[in-house]
Amino acid sequence: MYIHGTYYSSVLHRNKSYVAVLPQKITKEVRVIFLLHGIESDENTWALNVPLIQYAEKYNTAFFCPSAENSFYTDHVDGENYGEAIGKEFYEVMKVLYQLNFTRTNVQIAGFSMGGYGAVLLGLRYSELYSRIGAFSPAFVFYKKERKETHYQQVFSKGDYGSENDCVYQYKKLLDQKKAIPPIHFACGAEDPLFEQTEKVIEQIKSFDPRAAIHFYPQAGFHDFTLWDSDLVRFLEK
Repeated sequence: MYIHGTYYSSVLHRNKSYVAVLPQKITKEVRVIFLLHGIESDENTWALNVPLIQYAEKYNTAFFCPSAENSFYTDHVDGENYGEAIGKEFYEVMKVLYQLNFTRTNVQIAGFSMGGYGAVLLGLRYSELYSRIGAFSPAFVFYKKERKETHYQQVFSKGDYGSENDCVYQYKKLLDQKKAIPPIHFACGAEDPLFEQTEKVIEQIKSFDPRAAIHFYPQAGFHDFTLWDSDLVRFLEK
């Protein structure tokens, strides 16, 4: 079942669109996964590149794909709070619209590229909502802000390393507060420039939490859906 819908975002003060892909039979056993898109993509991108309808039936899973534009799923100093809008508000709207099992243990979040970074950031920031995170070729790209690239100055306007936008910072905060931390499944192509950045984030987390529930799946390849399709299947089957 494929649905292209809209809702009003009180956080962003405008209508936003989304795609929902559901199995035909809705029961309390249906798993819920929020799927985040990459930069220069939109809410349709996952369904256009991956057989989500087939996966919804095979894995008894409901997929929710929000539109986040090129926001990097962060809150911006100009009030465009995409982190809150996607991580929390979109979750709450979908919970009201679709009568599914939204208990934490049944809800997961994943994404590719910008959405891979977003999945880790929001999965940790709102860890009370999500029980598992999938980060496929995650775009840990603070270095682009350091190079004074205009767009990255905007999306990381509330900070980079050591800030609310730093996934390592968010992880350590949960650890210090002794709160439940969702397991994170990382995957990245060895030829992807983001491979090194992914390794660094994993190393940083493991440096202060050797028991971290982190799984890393390095693989041959670059940065495209030939990897992200299989990454999603692996995530669904684990």
